[in-house]
Amino acid sequence: MANPLRVLRPFSVSSVTRMVALSLLGMLATGCGYRRLDREPHRAAWAHQGDTIRLARFRNLTPKLGLEDRFTKALESRIVAASPWKLVGPGEPSRWVLQGTLEKYEIVPLGLSLGNGSAKASAGTASRVEVKVVASVDLLDGQTGAVVLSRRGLTFSNQYRVDQNFASFDNREVQVIDSLADDFAESFLTQLLEGTD
Repeated sequence: MANPLRVLRPFSVSSVTRMVALSLLGMLATGCGYRRLDREPHRAAWAHQGDTIRLARFRNLTPKLGLEDRFTKALESRIVAASPWKLVGPGEPSRWVLQGTLEKYEIVPLGLSLGNGSAKASAGTASRVEVKVVASVDLLDGQTGAVVLSRRGLTFSNQYRVDQNFASFDNREVQVIDSLADDFAESFLTQLLEGTD
């Protein structure tokens, strides 16, 4: 008859060390949750490493001149920095074509200055503004011209403090637009590379 009380062998130091090392290795292998999207395997047909992509010039339907150049430049920079594609120049053949339209650009005053004793002229001017850009982007098959992915009404906005006179915002507006364009490019490419449609 077998003894119901089994004798358990004590763990040796080397087996405990191995278990701890394997546990730590397992935790490290799972990572911290951050990953580069251009190095991950993708489900989306348009996210293959080495495919070529061309940017069509953004159409600008807003009254803000030059806005399309800022958004095109931001998207180019993001594609070169962190995408699986090779960017080709305008007019060159490519596997994919990215085209966009800037539909809205507005500056909305959010807070008003009440002025002070020395600067009564500043009373009623904006102390904080929100800058908002709305864009739509299409990814086209460069061989057939068919729309593969379409994103409509992408909205990007941010709030900014304004100095005593509203004219000071005009001096910073180019920086504001560049910041919004970069946010747009990063967000859109992240969605595109993750294959969400």
